[in-house]
Amino acid sequence: MDSKKTEKLDYYAQKTLDGLSGWTYPALALEKTSRNVFMGSGDAANTAKILAQNFGGIGLTVVNFRSFFENNPEKNLNVYIVNASGGKDGVVMAEWLVGHGWQPKLITSNPEPPAGKFLKPDNIYVFPAIVEPPTYNVSTYAAMLYGILKEDIGGLKETLETLKIPNLRTYKYVFFLASDKYEIVAKMASRKVAETLSGVGANGGGFSNAAHGMLLQPNKDRLVFCLNTKYDGPGNTYELNIDSYLGLLLAVHYIVGKNQTDADTQNILRNYEENARKLGWTFNKVW
Repeated sequence: MDSKKTEKLDYYAQKTLDGLSGWTYPALALEKTSRNVFMGSGDAANTAKILAQNFGGIGLTVVNFRSFFENNPEKNLNVYIVNASGGKDGVVMAEWLVGHGWQPKLITSNPEPPAGKFLKPDNIYVFPAIVEPPTYNVSTYAAMLYGILKEDIGGLKETLETLKIPNLRTYKYVFFLASDKYEIVAKMASRKVAETLSGVGANGGGFSNAAHGMLLQPNKDRLVFCLNTKYDGPGNTYELNIDSYLGLLLAVHYIVGKNQTDADTQNILRNYEENARKLGWTFNKVW
């Protein structure tokens, strides 16, 4: 892939937004119950936590899912693996779960997921997506959230086009401070900065858990990026107010993309390919 011709995150945020309402979605009806278990890795794990926050149950990661099931052996749980590629950690989770007696469902963007060989075909739900460079995952999780949560994102296109874009390169560190409801989006935003922008550190959290302690030290090199909240502590701030998971996520992708350079993109393509080779990742279809 020629990195000079690779579009940045803001392009995919806009392209995703243009497509969401016209795409076809699988018939996945989630029950609101404490028996739901959603899991994933990376931003799939964060998407899983958003689903748990809205439909009940718990959101797990590839790090802790085994210990959860070993300590909760009841088989009457609704188990969902969230994994855009249906490969990598999705294979690990599917194989382990089926081998220990569970029948998980897979929420994916890949019509031919490698994890599918362990699952019943009726337990695989394929959501629409556009082909994106590795680590971007704008359309993949956006389509899942749009198709499942059914949030109203009317007017978001105009909002993106009129956003004042902060220069994140002015800072060495960005802290995403969110209202408590959107703490998971803060985590996703900080991860996206870490994945995309070389030389910029990031972290994030909800107001009640973060503002009272993590931001009290002055730091001239820090930007407090507020998501549906305000911060009057020391240092520079930027506010983004959009009352939906999907709206906030797409706006963050758009802003990060506007700060992205060709060198950032080149790093992603080169290093991701190297990681895939070292770790033996399989995809069947790369998103």
